Amino acid sequence: MKMRTRSLILAFCTVVLWSTGFVFTRIAVRDISPFPLGLLRYGSAALLLLAIGFFKRIGLPSRRDIPLFLVLGAFGFFLYQILFNIAMTTISAATASVVTATVPVLTALFASLFFKEQLGKIGWLAVAIEFLGILILTFAKREISLGFGLVWMLASALFFAAYNLIQRFAKTRYTSLQSTVYTITASCLMFLVFLPQAIEEISTAPLASLLAVLFMGIFPSAIGFLLWTKALSMATQIGDVTNFMFVTPLLSTMLAILLIGEFPDTGTIWGGITILLGVAIFNNRHHFSLSEKSVAERLTTR
Repeated sequence: MKMRTRSLILAFCTVVLWSTGFVFTRIAVRDISPFPLGLLRYGSAALLLLAIGFFKRIGLPSRRDIPLFLVLGAFGFFLYQILFNIAMTTISAATASVVTATVPVLTALFASLFFKEQLGKIGWLAVAIEFLGILILTFAKREISLGFGLVWMLASALFFAAYNLIQRFAKTRYTSLQSTVYTITASCLMFLVFLPQAIEEISTAPLASLLAVLFMGIFPSAIGFLLWTKALSMATQIGDVTNFMFVTPLLSTMLAILLIGEFPDTGTIWGGITILLGVAIFNNRHHFSLSEKSVAERLTTR
């Protein structure tokens, strides 16, 4: 199996796992505050990953790379998760998943600026269509609380886009398992400032919320990021992997309807359709580019 194909399969599996995170976060934030929720989620993920790392004997990171993993932990998990959890107290799972779909847009923009990755005309057209979907979603929201929720979610998306780019520096010296273990452990250490509050809320939280947190720690977090880091390390272009995040709105919406009876509003539906149109164009940009090139060659030979 080709390396690119394997990376795309891993990315898709990751997105499926992450889609569940939006729904289960909505369940958990009803009884657990955003800050301790981050500790409980990534604390459980870190324990599982440390056990796997110990069994696999991955060792410790180089002292010179500790700042790198601290930055990755802060951007990809600590800051991202805090803003994400705050936003989830006011917006639906479907809306949150659509806003998070801006991550590939931001990643593609940054990758073109800092790593000179070429998207081509079709790629940029797809990015523009996807961004239009975000605008449709944004202007459809009229309540102030929802408006602030969108701002927090967009800020979290910005941090995660930065994480995807910085992750490139780790993949040259560390395996995907090592990078994931070190990064999530680093974020867990940051979340420890909320330990007293977490202990207090655990004692009163219902079983459903605690099980939701445990599920998120194991599947969307530990397993999901293992697959995601592996996909990023195998991809030739970051955008090929991150663009799969545009599928999360559809999956999250379906799960939200099935599990918590949360139906999307009109703005989310039309914004989501526009974004999914953009992702279809983005994923087929190479085909469009080849077709455009062949047409141009035919015209020049006449």
